[in-house]
Amino acid sequence: MKQEELYKKFDNDVAKRSRGMRFLLVLDQMFNVLLWNGSQDETISSHIHRKQSKGTASWFDNAVCCVLKKIESKHCLKSLGE
Repeated sequence: MKQEELYKKFDNDVAKRSRGMRFLLVLDQMFNVLLWNGSQDETISSHIHRKQSKGTASWFDNAVCCVLKKIESKHCLKSLGE
């Protein structure tokens, strides 16, 4: 990725989310690393959806996703790639 494209992506990310939402995203990614041993560039819900797709999700993963569904319909599916 070229430097200009990367800067544009960063600017778009900042414009798309408030500072508070970006902070919550960072916390989500941090807990994905600490509690799920996941990637630092992925949210918990995205990680869980990938595990569900592979058939390797635990009962706890499914419970977390079920709780998140009550907040936002199909949250884990919508978060794929975040």
